[in-house]
Amino acid sequence: AYSHAYSLSPGKALILAGGMNAAMEAHHLTLAGTWMKRITSTMENEPQILRERERYLSFMGEYQQSAEVGRKAILALPQDRDVVVYLGYDLLHLEQYDELLALTEKYGTVFPREPDIPLLEGYVHKHQGHPEQAERDFSEALRRDPSIVTAYVNRGYVRNDLHQPLRAAEDFHAAIQREPGNGEAHLGLAYTDLNLNKAQAALRQADLAEHALGDSREIHVIRATAYGREDILIKSAAEYTSALKFTPEDGSLQFGLANTLFAERQYHDAIQELQRAKKNAPEDAAIYSLLARSYAFLQDKDRTKKFVQEAEAHALEETKTNRSSPILQSETFLSTGEALSTVGDSRGAMDRFRQALEIPGSDRVSIRLAIAQSYAQQDESVDAERQIALALMEAKSGETAPPTGGEYIAAADVFRTLHEYQLSQTYLQLAKSAGAPDPEVRIGMANNYLAMGDSTRAEAQLAAVSASADNTANYQYLLAEANVLRQQHHGAQALTSFAQAANAEGEDQTAELSLLEAGGDEGLRVNSQLSLLSDFSVDPIYEDTTVYVLDSKLDATFPVPINDTALLPPPRSSIAIQSTTAFHLHLAHLPTPSGFFQLTNTQGVISVPSTNSIVSRNTTDYTVNLGVNPTVALGSNSLTFNAGVQTTIRRDSQSPLAMNQNLLRLFAYVTSSSFFNVVSVSGYAIREAGPFTESNLHSVALTGAVDFRVGAPWGKTALITGWGVNDQKFSPVNYEDYYTSTYIGLERRFSSHLNARALIEDLRAWRVVGVNTGNAQDLRTAGTIDFTPRPSWDFRVSSAYSSTRSFHVYDATQNGFSISYARPFHHKFKDDSKEVVLEYPIRFSAGLQEEDFFNFKGGQTQQLRPYVQISVF
Repeated sequence: AYSHAYSLSPGKALILAGGMNAAMEAHHLTLAGTWMKRITSTMENEPQILRERERYLSFMGEYQQSAEVGRKAILALPQDRDVVVYLGYDLLHLEQYDELLALTEKYGTVFPREPDIPLLEGYVHKHQGHPEQAERDFSEALRRDPSIVTAYVNRGYVRNDLHQPLRAAEDFHAAIQREPGNGEAHLGLAYTDLNLNKAQAALRQADLAEHALGDSREIHVIRATAYGREDILIKSAAEYTSALKFTPEDGSLQFGLANTLFAERQYHDAIQELQRAKKNAPEDAAIYSLLARSYAFLQDKDRTKKFVQEAEAHALEETKTNRSSPILQSETFLSTGEALSTVGDSRGAMDRFRQALEIPGSDRVSIRLAIAQSYAQQDESVDAERQIALALMEAKSGETAPPTGGEYIAAADVFRTLHEYQLSQTYLQLAKSAGAPDPEVRIGMANNYLAMGDSTRAEAQLAAVSASADNTANYQYLLAEANVLRQQHHGAQALTSFAQAANAEGEDQTAELSLLEAGGDEGLRVNSQLSLLSDFSVDPIYEDTTVYVLDSKLDATFPVPINDTALLPPPRSSIAIQSTTAFHLHLAHLPTPSGFFQLTNTQGVISVPSTNSIVSRNTTDYTVNLGVNPTVALGSNSLTFNAGVQTTIRRDSQSPLAMNQNLLRLFAYVTSSSFFNVVSVSGYAIREAGPFTESNLHSVALTGAVDFRVGAPWGKTALITGWGVNDQKFSPVNYEDYYTSTYIGLERRFSSHLNARALIEDLRAWRVVGVNTGNAQDLRTAGTIDFTPRPSWDFRVSSAYSSTRSFHVYDATQNGFSISYARPFHHKFKDDSKEVVLEYPIRFSAGLQEEDFFNFKGGQTQQLRPYVQISVF
């Protein structure tokens, strides 16, 4: 119609304005441009032409030209809604907020029903940092027109800024209900879900936003944050890396990536990223705080203290220039305190925590949890528990925010450190109710069950984690899984799991140390069924002092007087050189078969009960051992057996008559877990018998022992006690050698590096030689100190004093020391189609042992012998 009118009267401005308007309303901008080209210079200042040109230029994105035309149009048409609104949007696009605010204030009452006026005013107040005013503006726009989707979206973002996530979620849902494909609404809802600790929901909304808007920095930031809260750190780091492709010099993103690398225990990589962040955000105190913590975990005390000082200086400076940042100073003190605590400066750490608590508005729960953790590391259980109680009281009174799910988990970790496992379980349940990720809660519960020896329930918790929809096995999961397998005595599977955990542990050493221990237990995995172990040692052999007493009473035709040392048997010893190759077999679900071949050569002097004589020896033993290793569950406890048969061929080149023998041994060993977390038991029973090859003698020996450890498995002090017996008979002669041992003592763990043991033992011996008998008693006190300054080094010192009752000429001391060094050996192994790098300890040990019969006069009263051991795999 307008085209027909134009053909009849091409000089009419209203016809051209109408044609432009119709084309733009039909979204035919090309056609609208055709109409605009028909405008002559005499028509340019016509009010309707100005209005439509303004609209056209705005639609075309020519906001500067559109605004210039709009300023002219508003003079000609001051009451025209389109002129005012389009000028407002032009000014918004041009970021000319002062002029836009003046425009909206002027026309707010002129158009009391126009929703775009308060909507535009809301944009201005949002930009100026006045979220409360912006919320009122967007609410007024919605009051005037409840269908405006952009008003819901913008009010949702403002409510997020006002820490009103529930109300923000309502706005975003309202926008999505009206416009399901609105990417900005999905993006805003993703941020809201993060504020509500709904990480999985945030990830879903980020996917929907990406589908609508395409790839963006914000989407990767949301995913990085969500994955981080779900403890899926590998994915979190990847998302931060993707976000940095949009803004490579963004210090906040670099800090986020560094924080994730720190959580992955990749401390050197975190430091490199923090150095980049420091260049782009040199005043950010949080960067220096995290640098301090990273260097602390690397045990670099000098750099830790340097960055502690820099972090606190930057936080103080920002506090002086920004009144809203006292919370930043509190967070800085908390972080620097944790760094100092890590390097062992507990006094400096406590001073920072105290300063953090004194700052109004600080997160008192997180600070008190850090203090509690510091006390727990020092075994100050009462003080640690008091800090947690104070944190909850302050949260309940409203003095600080309620604990988050992560803070409840931190409290549960403190209680686990204090071995308060039931309390730890309770706090994990509270963490779950507070929205903590289910995998973190279940892994914490599994660790508690493991500490209490209940591997079955620990396995059930980990199975639930594995079955979750978005399961990504992280370090904590892999470590707990490996410990379950080890506690269940599945050595091969535990070794593989520890290897996977070590691969994910970063620069933490926990899993690697456990991997080395598991590798030492299991041996070198040749294939999925066979593992091999090897050992070589040179050991001194000293006979108990009771043997000397029995020899003096029975070896001669008459008992030798105690004061006649010339006739008494002199001190003696032997050296045993031993080589052992052992194996473990893994055959489907059968109990693990194991065994070894051992070659032993012993040289020296020994008392032989079969002939009641003292002889020189050069004895070689060839031993083959075969056994099975079943584990039996008793409720939450277990018994592990090693039972089987062993044969030994013994040949001696110096005393074949007394020594040559073929022996068959039946054996059963058993160890238990800690019953009721109070007492554990181990013991064995052995029957060994066989004929002598150079005489018609035959021996039968029955040996048994039972040992108890009384004390919590995690306790520092434990009572140790036990009893053992050995009864050896020879036929057809009437010879018998019998002794018992009873001991009691204490073990004490002073720290993770220092352990000590002290005991007193009562040994009683009887010997029958035909119609003659003799007995002896030794009251023996002994102690051992074990010092491990580093995982690869071990120093051990031992000392014992034997008081031979009623025969003190054979009182003796035994002293020794050894130094041990372990070096890891790496071995690639493919298990279940996965290649893992296993580690095994090659351990070198050396030392000296000495025995001194200080009351014995004459002869060689002091025996000094070397000790050497090499363990391979």
